[in-house]
Amino acid sequence: MKWLKSFFPLHSLFVKMLVYFLVVIILLSSYNLWSMTFYSRNVNNEIVKYNLTLIRNTVDNFEKQYSTWKSLLLNLQHNEFVGNISRQADAGGKKGIDYLQVEMVTDQIRTLVSQPYYHLNNVMIYYRNHAFLLERDGIVNDDRMFKHYYISNSYPYEFWKKTERANGFMQMLPSSAFSIGTEKSEVQLLPLVADVQGSPWQIIAFVNMKSWYESYKGMAGSRFVLLDPKGTKLYESSPDAASQPLPEWDGQSEWIMEKGSYYFFEKGARSGLTYISIIPHNELNQSISRMNWMAVLLFAATLLIGTLASWVFSRNINQPLKRMVTGLGQTEMELYQGSIAEFSAISNHLKGLQHERKMIKEWMDQTKPLLTSYHYLAQFKNIAIDTAASKELLVGEGAFMVIVYQLRYRHNPTLKLDALMTRATGKIKDIITLQIQEAFPLSHTLQMEGKQILSIVYTQEKSDMLQQSLSQLKRIFDHDQSTYLVNIAVSSVFQQTSEFDQAYAEAMSLLLQARPLEETQIIWEKELRGDVTGFTAEQEHEFYVNLQAGNESSCQMLIDRALERLQRQEATAEQLSHFAKSVSARMRRTVELLKINTDVLPDYADMLAYCVTPDQYREILLDELAHATRAIRRKREEHYDIIQYVIQYLGSHYNEEISLEQLAYKLSMSPTYLSGYIKEKTGSNFSDQLNAIRITKAKELLETTNMPIQEVGNRIGYRNVTSFIRMFKKITGQTPGDYRKTNWIR
Repeated sequence: MKWLKSFFPLHSLFVKMLVYFLVVIILLSSYNLWSMTFYSRNVNNEIVKYNLTLIRNTVDNFEKQYSTWKSLLLNLQHNEFVGNISRQADAGGKKGIDYLQVEMVTDQIRTLVSQPYYHLNNVMIYYRNHAFLLERDGIVNDDRMFKHYYISNSYPYEFWKKTERANGFMQMLPSSAFSIGTEKSEVQLLPLVADVQGSPWQIIAFVNMKSWYESYKGMAGSRFVLLDPKGTKLYESSPDAASQPLPEWDGQSEWIMEKGSYYFFEKGARSGLTYISIIPHNELNQSISRMNWMAVLLFAATLLIGTLASWVFSRNINQPLKRMVTGLGQTEMELYQGSIAEFSAISNHLKGLQHERKMIKEWMDQTKPLLTSYHYLAQFKNIAIDTAASKELLVGEGAFMVIVYQLRYRHNPTLKLDALMTRATGKIKDIITLQIQEAFPLSHTLQMEGKQILSIVYTQEKSDMLQQSLSQLKRIFDHDQSTYLVNIAVSSVFQQTSEFDQAYAEAMSLLLQARPLEETQIIWEKELRGDVTGFTAEQEHEFYVNLQAGNESSCQMLIDRALERLQRQEATAEQLSHFAKSVSARMRRTVELLKINTDVLPDYADMLAYCVTPDQYREILLDELAHATRAIRRKREEHYDIIQYVIQYLGSHYNEEISLEQLAYKLSMSPTYLSGYIKEKTGSNFSDQLNAIRITKAKELLETTNMPIQEVGNRIGYRNVTSFIRMFKKITGQTPGDYRKTNWIR
């Protein structure tokens, strides 16, 4: 027992990991044994339940598909353009047809065919009296269609010329192989024929049964058969298989076992079709037997390999860790060299830390702390200075302040200008150095980043001498204000050099107070400023709505108002820049939302980056607005715009009970498709569009009349005054009563 404990110490990492691995292996093995036993006993019952579920799911899906097809063909049968084309052909033949209406119908057909859920290969409107069809590619003569493009031995051209009418609106014909197009590709199609008694046209839809079956097929190795109410075979998933005759079904049994195969039956409640799934029993049993033996062998191999792997893994993890832990207490740590990359990295890192600790100790014993040299400051703030020179400039003890000079060049950068700006920044630094050192010999000026210069001045106060030096710099810089602008921020007086980062942060925060002026600004103290507002929530929504409509003048008026408000509130340059960038981003997002190619628009982000005054921002924003609204209007003029109709309809019927379903019916669309189309084109849904129009009308009534609030809501379509007040406040941020008080026009 003692020997066992010495070889396997209970508290060692190796033993614990080995035990954990073995426990996991035992638990998994127990579960596998139980699963195999349970599976073997219940496989037949599970096969029946599983396949009953599969065929019911298939029936449910096909029945829904059947109803969908019927609804789609019924809508197409009663489409006014389809009827118009028939009447035009009766009056003047094919030459008398309005091809704009043809295009509208073919667009609708292409929409049906392009939806993968419908599994439709093509939909045709057959005007038999005039011997032509209307399909996804346009008008085609019937003989050319069925003799050249859709060829089938089961459905020749003469079949489609027959005039017999089927009972009911839609008839399903047995599927057949069709040779389609000029490439003569073979496709298994099931024809659907929709016919209304007395109608001069007939609708033929071809369902891609292979596509449908691949979406809903059942168990691997099974066959699927579809029968019509008379028992005629409409579709078989494996028509080339040597299949036996189907057994007689009493209409009640869920499944039948006959001649070594399972037959699962289900009858569709809507269509009256019979669905049959066939699974060979012998092949299934052989597969199950092979699977059982394979599972036993795999279980034994897994158990053996898992035990050996647990031993190896535990040992490989324990050994390097043990060596590294032992080496931590030694002067020289032994490096781990092995196959585990992570352990090698840890060992190298620990070795490096050990060496670094030794070097730091030696260096700190021999040299002054880095906190007293500019070299440390350069490392701390990522300042690009000459290393040799910085080591000679020791930080003095005593009070100091930090002055930050932020440069802003006035031209868009190019490769040539970038080089000039870099040299110019160096020259500006030299000017600052001469001016500051003349008044304060114990001072240092450094260049930070690309357009920022920093001075450290040792002084007890913000003296007149400092003010005179900075005023002289302002006069120098203002001579070059057409090329660059400089904002100067002066920090408070700090007593300890270790507070350098606080002084620098304070100076940087003062720069945010710079005003949008074309001159050098010197900022000495922190000012308390209230929040400024460009667009209110109401104006932002109004701007967005007008922008979507391409209304340039209304958007321009809103931008002008916002810029005037910012000037009255004495907004800083940072606040003005933030407003301009947000408006520009809103315009670009709107253009992208409407799927307009943004490559045709100039890059206004660079232009805004070099603006200073409100007038300059206004010029760039209005130019971008003109481009954006022009592109939006052009986009809307390129196509027949359903959105324009929707907005016009809502604008003239906003006081009525309007629903998405009602509007979709007028446009011969499904409500779901129309809702998605409005959301895609405008970025807001149907109800948001309606509420925005109603609230706009409500504001007009509140501003110009003394009509009671309830009557105003009733006038614009809200029958419930509470709903009206809640929606008005949601959009405008005010109740109707408060809005009237602030906007009443006497």
